[in-house]
Amino acid sequence: MTDEIPEVRNKHPYLMYEMLMETPKALNTTLSTVSKEDLVFNRGGVTITGNGTSYHAGILGFQVLSDETKVWNAIQSYELENYKKPLGNILALSHTGKTGSTVRSVLKHPETNSIGVTHDGNSPLARSVRKSINIGEKDLSLCNTKAFFDNVLASAIVAKKYEKSEYDFKGFIEVISRNIKKADSRMKSIVSELPEIHNIFVLGSGNNFFAARETAQKIKEATHIFAEGIELEEYNHGCTSLTGKGTLLINICNREDLKRVREINSGIRLVGAKSIGIGGEGDYEVDLDVRNSFELPVESVIYTYFLAYHLALKLGINPDLLRFDEKEYYDFDMVIFPPGQH
Repeated sequence: MTDEIPEVRNKHPYLMYEMLMETPKALNTTLSTVSKEDLVFNRGGVTITGNGTSYHAGILGFQVLSDETKVWNAIQSYELENYKKPLGNILALSHTGKTGSTVRSVLKHPETNSIGVTHDGNSPLARSVRKSINIGEKDLSLCNTKAFFDNVLASAIVAKKYEKSEYDFKGFIEVISRNIKKADSRMKSIVSELPEIHNIFVLGSGNNFFAARETAQKIKEATHIFAEGIELEEYNHGCTSLTGKGTLLINICNREDLKRVREINSGIRLVGAKSIGIGGEGDYEVDLDVRNSFELPVESVIYTYFLAYHLALKLGINPDLLRFDEKEYYDFDMVIFPPGQH
């Protein structure tokens, strides 16, 4: 991730913003590239693996499957490398293609049919898998927002090839495109009204759980505020004691969640916390233009990415760098991820 520090900007638009605005173009590139790939699958199902944003994207993409007999699971790369065994096929995702544990998790299981999705066809992951798919749309911000959507779409296309069925991916890209400017404007407005925020909980159930996880990751990266992505009902077991003035709850809502979200919102108001309802109720609300349960969490991430961006601007933080322009944090990252391994 940090072999190269990106261009350092001092004001809006930062690279994170430019990458978000480039998302529709990148998605069209992804659709054209991945749709042409001939993929062969072994029996036994597909295991999604990766780390962080790539891992979340892989899972959210595979949620497009409609045939419940098509077996798949998700195992984070370190777990797959050290503790778990994959199904008959591995789909490994890494934006840079250098992520150490992702590459090692593939090499640990050479008997398994492996497909790698990267943005660098010469990367270690591309050289380690049986079938490499190179999207080629480099994300210039360390937050990798554009890359998230590329990887979601790539994973979804692979899922549909595995299922041997069709999906209106052009329509999916149109939904994303329509919401880019809407999300920018709406989240800028919400952030301008928010009080001082000290911690954030992002709640999601069903297909939305990993959208909640990804949202929390991006908020931490862009704003340096503590954020946790947690299953809707699990929030009520332990997190309430950390909720008060300065807490923001973001609820990514399915229709099934509306009653429970309403109850949670009523509770947090008693201790002075604020809420954003994405597809549901809250002190601030976002209406989604979705066609199905696969697209709902992906569309919600457009809004939460812009929330993270505008919150960073409000705090005077450059969201591109993850503090790696500060020597101690850069050195910290180099210890965890030596050059060439992220």
